[in-house]
Amino acid sequence: MRCLLHAPLKAARYDRCMLNLTENRPSAALRRVIGAAVLGLVLPLAACGTGSEPSEPTSSAPTETSTPSDSADSAAIDPTGKWASPEAGDPFLEFSADGQVKGTDGCNRIQTTWEVDGDKILISPFTTTQKACAGVDTWLSKASSATIEGNVMKIADSDGNIVGGLEKEAK
Repeated sequence: MRCLLHAPLKAARYDRCMLNLTENRPSAALRRVIGAAVLGLVLPLAACGTGSEPSEPTSSAPTETSTPSDSADSAAIDPTGKWASPEAGDPFLEFSADGQVKGTDGCNRIQTTWEVDGDKILISPFTTTQKACAGVDTWLSKASSATIEGNVMKIADSDGNIVGGLEKEAK
């Protein structure tokens, strides 16, 4: 409903219109209940962050382009399948052929993408749940890249430091 004041003679009508608008407002108690309900729905969603800070460029060096020798290296590195650790929480990463990765750091779920670059597997920044689990080392949540040596995948953080390893599970 709109209350328009066109001329001084219509002021009484404008006042009646404004009174009707304020009479139809919900009570203060109802507004508080609605506000609490909205907060109860929004706050849990806000707590589900990405689990990683925004990525910044780590180097200004030019990126390499694919060459035939890179393609041969890429064919030799095949991370597809499940890689796991017997540590608390049973952390694992499962690499699919379509470039997707899913898993858990032993506490929180992980989902992202991967690609091969030379002799490394690049793991894109990922979203993760934000649970706190006592007694679980969530080192896998730092994964940024990986290398494969035999049946062991060595996981490195964004600085290139090895933070842990996973073993290839038999199919």
